[in-house]
Amino acid sequence: MNLSLHFLVQAIIADRVDNVNPPRDASLPPGYDEENPYEDVDLSTFPEWWRRNVEEFESYSMRPYRPPRFADGTLAPKQIESLKEELGVNVQFRAKNPQSGGQWYIVVDGEPVEQIEHVRHGEGYTVYNLTADRFETLVRDAVQG
Repeated sequence: MNLSLHFLVQAIIADRVDNVNPPRDASLPPGYDEENPYEDVDLSTFPEWWRRNVEEFESYSMRPYRPPRFADGTLAPKQIESLKEELGVNVQFRAKNPQSGGQWYIVVDGEPVEQIEHVRHGEGYTVYNLTADRFETLVRDAVQG
């Protein structure tokens, strides 16, 4: 991705995030959330990966789990699981240095495929700066070699 396109994508994502949901007040206690999206919801109706994450977040008194998404709003875990099953490969988002500003990659069977950018949305989920279709193309191309 050329540098100007990179900054344009970041500006669009940042503008969308900032206008939709401004940053949270840093004085809020850990795990505090204005709403519980799982209140009055039967978790057994959710996929196993979603239930596991909800339970893990609760066990650490974190904000409620909200799955990461692609720039087009598609839930990332659902897309990842689908490709893993269909192609028989391991697909992950991984960071060499997960601290702020660290580089993140799409990794297929242990091999980095593409560096990606991401932002945290004010509601507590990650947004990756590519569409689900682009993600699928990158994974399929990596598998086909």
